[in-house]
Parts: sequence; C-alpha cells; structure tokens
Amino acid sequence: MRTKRLILLLLVLACALPARAQYLSLGAGVGTDGVSVELGARLGGHLQLRTGYGFATGLVGATINGISVPEHPGDPSGKQVATPMTVKLGMNEGRVLFDIFPGSSDFHISVGAHMGSPRVARGILKGLPADYNTAGLIVDGYLVKATGGVLEAALCGKGLGTDRFAVKPYAGVGYGRAIQKKSPVSFSVDLGVQYQGKPFFQAQGETPTGSKKTVTLSNEVLESLVPGFEGYTDKYLGWMVVWPTLSAHLYVKLF
Repeated sequence: MRTKRLILLLLVLACALPARAQYLSLGAGVGTDGVSVELGARLGGHLQLRTGYGFATGLVGATINGISVPEHPGDPSGKQVATPMTVKLGMNEGRVLFDIFPGSSDFHISVGAHMGSPRVARGILKGLPADYNTAGLIVDGYLVKATGGVLEAALCGKGLGTDRFAVKPYAGVGYGRAIQKKSPVSFSVDLGVQYQGKPFFQAQGETPTGSKKTVTLSNEVLESLVPGFEGYTDKYLGWMVVWPTLSAHLYVKLF
C-alpha cells in the first residue's frame, strides 16, 4: 500500500513540474540500482530535479556456496546439509534527486533519496531437508517454512525509514544534464552511494488459519536455523551498509 502511495506522490509531483520547470524531459536508465524511468526538470542554470521509479527484481543473481543447515530443524549439533543460496537483486524504489551544477559545465553534485520497498535482494535457499517443509521458524505467531525444499527470504535495508518503507539517502557526482537547450536528446552518467543501514532479512510467514504476513527475521532467529549466521553476515553482507550506484541515463526533451 505504501509503495502505491509513493507512486501516486511521484505522479502528482511529475504533474506539478511543468508549472515550475523551464524545461522538462523524459529519460530511461540502467545501473547498479536496476532499470528506471525518470522525469527531469530544469529549475535554473545550476539546478535540476529528477524524479522517477526503478526496479531490479530478478535482473542479476549469484550463488553463495559454503552455507549449510542442520538436517533436522532445532538440532544444530546434528548432521549438516549443504544448501547453496542464490541471491538476486530485488530493488523496487522511487527516487527524488536534485542535481547541482557548480559551474557552467555539465559536472554536477547530486543529493536526494531512494524510497519504497526495503528489499535489496532475494535470497533463495534450495535443497533444504524434508523436515523444513513442515517445521520452521515462529516469528510473531507466524510460521516461516520451506515449500518443496525451497525457502525464500528478502535481504533488506531500510536506510532512515522503517522495516516496511525504506528511505535511503543518496549522494554522488555525475556528468551530463537531463536537458540540453540546443539538443532534443541528452545523456548523463552518475556515480554515488545509497545509505541502506545494517542489512536484515524478511520472509513470508503463515498462521495455522492460513493468514499470511511478511515478518522480519532477527539475527537470533536466523542463528537457530543457520548456525554461524552472524559470521555469514559479517563475511558477505557487512559492506552493504551503503550501496554503490553507477548509472547511465538517456533523456528526450519534452519541451
């Protein structure tokens, strides 16, 4: 629901831009934050506003080996079973960015925020023992378990927001403008970072009556499922407090 409200807010902002903008453009981009569609507005010789939406769900993935779980849930001292984890990007966010041009060139400094779903990536554990299809983790009264030996969770970063709605401040530099006065087409490249905060996991849980809800999996809960989870977090996820963002955009001037 909050994501739908964000999209509505961005659409309202986009509709209001022509009243303030000297020029307006429509652009498409690709980068480490996924693919995106943006509206760009020139607000003066030294300032432009970009607002849009981007997603990276399922676009890029990798497999992490070396992860294992107990053959029987709740028995960490028993036999361990290797369960590789496939990680795929899962971002789905809106963004509002201001580009500041210190001089007359196309070099700019960008500040703003990415907002929306806290999900950064999807983590999929495959080949879980049969017991995990019936037993699992109890979180806030909801059972998180595998289906057909597959357990899916979302790796999230809330930035300065909440577990349900992320607000990730962005800062970076770039070259190019969303609008070139003398050309109908323009190009821009940006390099920056999003602040995501300490990463955490979410998964879908279910009650005995069939009610489903996305719940947050604490490190303590995950440690009971995957012994040594804290070590995996430090090794693989510690760098994700910030997310490097390299992107390129192509814009077409609307007016």
